[in-house]
Amino acid sequence: MATQEKVATLFETGDFERAFFIYRNELVPIGDKYAQYMVGYMYLTGTGIKEDPVLASAWYRLAADRGTPEFIAVRDQLLRSLNEDQMRRSDVEYIQLRMDYCDLAVLLSAVKRNLKEVESQTGSRIQGGSNAVMIVEADGRVRSGSEYYGSLRAQMEDRLKLMQEIGNFEDMQTDPAKVNLRELERRVREHIASPD
Repeated sequence: MATQEKVATLFETGDFERAFFIYRNELVPIGDKYAQYMVGYMYLTGTGIKEDPVLASAWYRLAADRGTPEFIAVRDQLLRSLNEDQMRRSDVEYIQLRMDYCDLAVLLSAVKRNLKEVESQTGSRIQGGSNAVMIVEADGRVRSGSEYYGSLRAQMEDRLKLMQEIGNFEDMQTDPAKVNLRELERRVREHIASPD
């Protein structure tokens, strides 16, 4: 929230280049749809960045992925204004953006980070033995290592279930200890590769 407030202030005060940088490099990578919309808007209007309606359309398409009516309306309006060549270029740009920033891609990256951290604990995804590690959270709360890694596993399972729902992967494994990461990556790439 602090980053969103900061970038809104930058935008309102006319520091468009810094605002664009924060939207693009801090908020977009975590799946912030409003930031994705704002990057598109800034490309469309040439605010803080060179005007480019094709890139704007790709960003608007990404922002509309969750079905937010306002984002769908601006996306559709802009897409109707593109010619055939621009639409083909928009498809290419949109698919590339989806590969990095759609909800499935962001969730997959988060699951991979969680798996790496959990595996670093014991060398596997399965919790093992006693754990004398104490974790001090940013808010000062202290948790045992087993509590911390248990919460990571629960977070991974939630993310996997959300991926299963978003990707319509009905037969997908959602147990972090059993998930086949290569297979999951393949399925996500295939799902993302279509502009529809």
